[in-house]
Amino acid sequence: MDMSGFFPLLWWTLGGTAVVGAAVYMFMEYQAYLLRTKVINIPGGLRFVAQSFAVEVRHAAKEILVLAKDGKYTRQTVPDGDEQVRSGALNETLAVPGLRIEVARVSVKDGADGAAMPTGLSRIVFRASDEPLRQAQGKTATEHSELRLDNVPDMIALDFQQFANGVRAWIAKVEHKLVAELVAQRQREDQAEAAAVKAAGLAAAPVEDTSVPQTEEERKARANAQLEKWRQAAGFHGTSTEMHFDDLGRIVWLIDLDQSGRVILHAANRTFHGSLKGASVVGMGAEIEIAVRDEYCAEDDPPVVFRLMAGVAPDIRRAWKERVELLIQSLGGGPGQRR
Repeated sequence: MDMSGFFPLLWWTLGGTAVVGAAVYMFMEYQAYLLRTKVINIPGGLRFVAQSFAVEVRHAAKEILVLAKDGKYTRQTVPDGDEQVRSGALNETLAVPGLRIEVARVSVKDGADGAAMPTGLSRIVFRASDEPLRQAQGKTATEHSELRLDNVPDMIALDFQQFANGVRAWIAKVEHKLVAELVAQRQREDQAEAAAVKAAGLAAAPVEDTSVPQTEEERKARANAQLEKWRQAAGFHGTSTEMHFDDLGRIVWLIDLDQSGRVILHAANRTFHGSLKGASVVGMGAEIEIAVRDEYCAEDDPPVVFRLMAGVAPDIRRAWKERVELLIQSLGGGPGQRR
């Protein structure tokens, strides 16, 4: 064999192999580059970066910025507003309250047996609504929006899923805090309105003339009128009632009991209406003492105690005590009689 032609052939073969190897390496590096993601800290937030999109979390503004080379954004006012659609390159800012992030792999059905076959691609969807905040304000939602990113490689979607898990936890905390603030604001407004109504009622109420004696019928009528107001506030009408009122017809103590276990109690200038569940009753000399717990009481909060039946005959007082005990026991979960 002529060795003069062998070495050039060898060099050409080695050179071709090196070129092919370099091309394969560059292709693999490019593919890795396309799938590369990173999470970086920015002032006041975080940013997830991939080659085709980026998601920026802004803590102070309570919003998320989505930048995408190719996506679809849909926004619609409710209930019957026009739908606005934008597609292609997107730059959208989404409010955090009411935002939901979904990541799902895309599969296709195999024509042979109908089995789902993975495509290697995933879908990322951002769904936003003002419903949580509007609902806390006692109002209905006004708009819904959706930002959709298709054909996201599974490896990128998996990295984003880990980032989204932390974002979801942050969104839940923001929503909880904002809803609590709105509820507290509504309660303050309701209390201010009730105080204003009460002040107006007091200002309009005529001054009582204590020098003019009242008949028994007049005192009883005034006490019954007060009881009717409490019944309206409680939302029920007792079937058994015992009360004592003073010379001006003001109720000193009262029990208005319904057979369902609901009760209106008044003593020492305090009034309660609610269930006897969890209550207790005990005889205290010439009175009976009923301790109740309203729906806002925590387990370690002391019950509210009412002393009733002063001046009532002993047999009537015992009958009332037994009646209350039976109702407490029928409701369950309460101590009934205290020893």
